[in-house]
Amino acid sequence: MTVKISFRTVLVSAGLIAVAFLVLGTVGIASWEYTNSNAFCGGACHGVHPDEPVAHQLGRHANVACVECHIGRMSTFASMIEKSGHVVHAWNFVFGYERPTRSTSLTEATQSCEGCHTKAPHQNNIVNTSKKFDTDRRNTETRMTLTMRLAGRTFGGEVHRGVNWHASGAVRFIADDPQRLDIRWVEATAPNGTKTIYENVTKRLTGEQIEQADKHVMDCIDCHNRAGHPFSNPLDEVDAVLADGRLSPALPFIKRQIVELLEGDYDSHEEAVQLLTDAWAEYAEKYADIEQDDPEAWQAVREFFDAEQGLLYEMMVRSRFVGEEGVSWRSFPDHNGHKTDPGCFRCHSGGLQTQAGVPITPNCTNCHSVPLVTKRDRVPNYFLTLIDKQKPDSHHDKAFISKHMDLAGDECTACHEQLRFGVNDRSYCSNSGCHGNTWEFLQLDALRTAAEAIVTPEPD
Repeated sequence: MTVKISFRTVLVSAGLIAVAFLVLGTVGIASWEYTNSNAFCGGACHGVHPDEPVAHQLGRHANVACVECHIGRMSTFASMIEKSGHVVHAWNFVFGYERPTRSTSLTEATQSCEGCHTKAPHQNNIVNTSKKFDTDRRNTETRMTLTMRLAGRTFGGEVHRGVNWHASGAVRFIADDPQRLDIRWVEATAPNGTKTIYENVTKRLTGEQIEQADKHVMDCIDCHNRAGHPFSNPLDEVDAVLADGRLSPALPFIKRQIVELLEGDYDSHEEAVQLLTDAWAEYAEKYADIEQDDPEAWQAVREFFDAEQGLLYEMMVRSRFVGEEGVSWRSFPDHNGHKTDPGCFRCHSGGLQTQAGVPITPNCTNCHSVPLVTKRDRVPNYFLTLIDKQKPDSHHDKAFISKHMDLAGDECTACHEQLRFGVNDRSYCSNSGCHGNTWEFLQLDALRTAAEAIVTPEPD
């Protein structure tokens, strides 16, 4: 028996198949676009950690989609293959998981950061001025200016590679923890191909451990690890809103008041909001006379509390994570710096040395200039007199920072005028940018054991 299929049937069938493909294609594309959106990443999946999207939106990369860093810029087909591996996370939603404090899905900087940040702009040094405010009644402003030596320097016969050399592929290291805070071994390759090995003198690895360990090639993210989700020190958070004028420093103790608010104790988001309300009421009662003495500043703080409650709340969310015991902004170290977290001192603390005892230099001026700390925009004379002077040989010792106090003598006055130690910024040796901080992660004891190292071995 022969069954004849009419042309009309074929046409209708073809039309239905085409419509089905069109519908499926549209749904597929829409689903693909949605699963690549910040709304999906920050809500459908990571809504369990509301602080992460908040930090992202308050950071400098708020307009960069999550997938551009966590998957990278690649072809659609390659992205599909990459995302298929994320299905394993569904297991965690069923059986639970511990709060991660470091992303394991970030791609290499060449596939993410360098899509926007080409190497060309980093061939020059930059001057950076930051404003800090004390927690005293006047919220005293201090400015610190540093020349950041991204491209290095050539001065008076001195040649130094810039900070960005670290991300050139010439550095490999072994870290002992997921956040890469504890670095045990470093290999640096000079432009001429010479390799130098530095080992942690307090926790040496065996030859077998070094052979078997994963040797990570250093890139941008090893320093700029919090670029996408900054969780800042509350002190820095308040400095930022005072520096950009959103909050008036004319208000007595306003920095201290808000820092205490950010570091307050609360167990729910509702309590955080109530803390904001109570803080304003307490401040208004305590300093009621300001409304008459300085109505403009008073109006500014009222507007700040009223209009910026969302910002303050978000700052509180980033400082302390509700419902997650033991997790706070301190759980997310920032490798770009060396005050609150080890940062640069992971390698440049003096604890990583060659077999001959030569450390990876911790000398500050290899990466940036001596801090220029000013108040009321006055540049001290002692600083100006040193601008065009060349360092003496003693200053090239890689362990110089650990023994410069012991070397200080009358001969130093030829450059540094009278030696007066302290933190009042009235002389070169009373620089609060240096001596006004406790450098917790600098290993001075390890440096002192390397104090007899050869002066200026190879350039940094």
